Amino acid sequence: MKLLLFDLDGTLVTTGGAGVRALNRAFLKVVGISNAMDGIRPHGKTDPAIIREVFTLRSFGRPSDVLGQIIDAYVEFLPDEVRQSPNYRILPGIPRFLEFVSSRPDVVLGLATGNIERGARIKLERGNLNRYFAFGGFGSDSESRTELVRIAAEKAAMHAGQRLDCDDIFVIGDTPRDIDAGRGCGFHTVGVATSDYSIADLEASGADFVLADFEREADQFLRMARIV
Repeated sequence: MKLLLFDLDGTLVTTGGAGVRALNRAFLKVVGISNAMDGIRPHGKTDPAIIREVFTLRSFGRPSDVLGQIIDAYVEFLPDEVRQSPNYRILPGIPRFLEFVSSRPDVVLGLATGNIERGARIKLERGNLNRYFAFGGFGSDSESRTELVRIAAEKAAMHAGQRLDCDDIFVIGDTPRDIDAGRGCGFHTVGVATSDYSIADLEASGADFVLADFEREADQFLRMARIV
């Protein structure tokens, strides 16, 4: 049994900045900070860690006092931002690839994303991708990328009803943080250069396999993962 754990933003879809805009609105509503996300690079970070980083950058109180309120406001604003985003798109080859592997009895699909689960589901809903992912590890499970990947693997074992060998688990993402998290768990890591990081960047991060996208190189990935 193979387990494929997918990151979300930049790997499955791009929301065209919907998450950043929703967080800006959330900070404005809860603590009165305008453009709170200016200067923040969210790539590969968990949602709670991003919120804490804003507080550190702005030197504005203690995030623990209002973190839950900001997350609730973010989830309130996110559906509208995703729905109206003109640059929302599913990344190349993803629908065809997910349809194929989801039909395989020897493959289990899950998420391993820094998004809180409510946010992840909202982002995937517009692309009709939630149906492929019954479980996952999320930023709402842990602020640590490595720990949420481990949690995703534990949920996968329960979902599959059997133990999954580390050699059969593949963590797929578009940032070096995804690669670091997968390596930290002892799993295979797959970089996909569909966002801000190049093939060379992902290779330098130590990814076991790097592909340009799932449209051009899905077959190579399947051979590498021994899904034949």
